[in-house]
Amino acid sequence: MLKSKRGFTLIEVILSMTILSSMMILVAISISRASKAKIKIQAEIESVSALRDAMRMIRSDINQAYNHYDYEIEIIEQSKKKNPPNSVPGQPIQPVAPVAATPTQRKSPATRFVGGENSIDFVTMNNGRMTANDVQADFIEVGYFLKNCKSQFGDGGRGDAVKKSQGSQCLFRRTQKIIDLDVTKGGVETMILDDVTEFSLKYLVEGKLDWVKEWKAEKARYNIFPDAVEVTLGIEKESEGKQKKYSIQYVVPIHFPNNIKPKPGSAQAPGSTSVDGLPTK
Repeated sequence: MLKSKRGFTLIEVILSMTILSSMMILVAISISRASKAKIKIQAEIESVSALRDAMRMIRSDINQAYNHYDYEIEIIEQSKKKNPPNSVPGQPIQPVAPVAATPTQRKSPATRFVGGENSIDFVTMNNGRMTANDVQADFIEVGYFLKNCKSQFGDGGRGDAVKKSQGSQCLFRRTQKIIDLDVTKGGVETMILDDVTEFSLKYLVEGKLDWVKEWKAEKARYNIFPDAVEVTLGIEKESEGKQKKYSIQYVVPIHFPNNIKPKPGSAQAPGSTSVDGLPTK
């Protein structure tokens, strides 16, 4: 007896192919969406990571701000006042004329702290020697400021980068190994963050309840550092045709301000500044 053989009908084949095609389309859409989501998330992670890395560097520099004060020089000066040279017991002490500084005399480096609303310059211990015989101190001048960075990118096969960075503000870090009287100039500038929309700073000093927007020599005592700095940093990146903003804020305490306390009954501390910001005698 012959067995009956029956195959798929045309309708069944068409229906099967339709279902299979639909499933393949859905899988392709899911993969495409997942790929786009991955790219978007990766871009956000990179943006936030760059923001956090820049803030981490700023925090380290501010936290280790170095306010040098040579107590040995003060001890020497006090000893000269108590026991002036060529003094004779019982005789009135004659005033001694100040002696001009000579190359052999010990001089302290001027470590200043100058802060504005959108820039900051100071001396920090957050520094390391790249080579063993590198001639430099353990501290350096450092500064942060905003500057237009559209000219930072040459063509070099990166035309897209040029177009993207036109009119953009970038955060720069300036470093100088030699400590001079002007802490706001000199050194090497390095861009650490692009597309910056906000870089604002505030300063707090001991005994004050309100934050101040500026910290300059003519408004503060010489060699007086703030106790904390509030830093706000924000960037803006394009994502799916929309501008998305990221922002981060920290209150950074200075580990060792080393501020000279004013003597009782005096309006200013030793070594205070005049109006022009230079130390008084």
